[in-house]
Amino acid sequence: MVEYYRMLLDSLKDEKVLIVCGQEIIKERNDGGKLCSYRNLELFQSVFGKENVFLIMFSKYKEIDKNRHIIRKPTHCGKINKVRDVLTGHMFTSAANEMELINFIKEKGIRFVVFERSMFGKIICKIKKSTDCRIGVFIHNIECQYFKNKLIHRGLLYFLPYLCVKKSEKRSIDQADYIMTLTERDSEILKRCYHVSSDIILPMTFKDKYDNQRERKLEKGKQLLFVGTMFPPNYDGIKWFVDQVMPELSDYTLKIVGKNFEKKRTELERKNVQVIGTVDDLEEYYYSNSVMVMPIFYGDGMKIKTAESFMYGRTIFASDEALEGYEVEGVKGIFRCNTKEEYINAIHTFFSEKNVRYYQEEVRNLFLKKYSFENQVAYCIEKWKTNEESYNEKKI
Repeated sequence: MVEYYRMLLDSLKDEKVLIVCGQEIIKERNDGGKLCSYRNLELFQSVFGKENVFLIMFSKYKEIDKNRHIIRKPTHCGKINKVRDVLTGHMFTSAANEMELINFIKEKGIRFVVFERSMFGKIICKIKKSTDCRIGVFIHNIECQYFKNKLIHRGLLYFLPYLCVKKSEKRSIDQADYIMTLTERDSEILKRCYHVSSDIILPMTFKDKYDNQRERKLEKGKQLLFVGTMFPPNYDGIKWFVDQVMPELSDYTLKIVGKNFEKKRTELERKNVQVIGTVDDLEEYYYSNSVMVMPIFYGDGMKIKTAESFMYGRTIFASDEALEGYEVEGVKGIFRCNTKEEYINAIHTFFSEKNVRYYQEEVRNLFLKKYSFENQVAYCIEKWKTNEESYNEKKI
């Protein structure tokens, strides 16, 4: 099997790949989308070789990276220019910068361009007209659905952005040679919205960095931990948990860790709830003797912190949405909870055991088997070759 994958890898070594990202993913990886994009970069580097993979980011940072395969281009220049660009279909940068991207593709002899997110419709159409390279689109979530929800819940301010996003996303889907999603659910939504399914499903994975020597043996107690960036699904979920569940768990302590949650400290903190917010290193909290709570009730794609928790072998109390896309049935240490009563009963039952196990071997093994980066590389190589053969047959 190793020789088989080595042979496939050799056959791909001359392919030149460009990844186009609408945000900074080298200097900043502080949310799930950026972590996933960076995972994709490393995945393609592993498949095609680092020397053959280029990254262009539309970033607020201007410095030149020492790695010549990493290029930063400016985002929209000012609010007025941004509105003009977005309304004319240039969702992440100006038309001039998009033309520079096309020139780069021609100059480097790029054969495969992967767009991170599905809102690059206009530039994708231009690339298809002026080059013969294939286009891949990695869909983090179905953007028209995301903006439709914003329109419904936040008002008519999002009407024009919704129309622009939907038009751009449709162009991206129509022109793409390969469509990649995180989950089967996203593929099904894609089919409902645009009548196409994804070609490759690449669930979230992590490079394994678990260190069993760092497992903490002290601080035994009834400690709960929530980890996540402060954006609507996370905020709404943990606010519900604090208001509905924590009053019934008065002898437990909940810590809330994640970017920008300190802004909600006054609103969320209680006698048994501590808001820590932004931290430099999450590992300190993953290695503590806490169990994870993941009360997420809506969203798209896969929840990145779920896979990360698997890697550390944590005990997890999570909603259906937090577990979406993960194969967890029958895994000891993962408790599916969707109501106030289910969370309270499951947590009480778990902590009533004589020997409370914060580390769960079955959860850790699930990560190693299905959600480790190393296993996904081989899968991606094989899927790429299969789709290339199919593409070439259609071309003939």
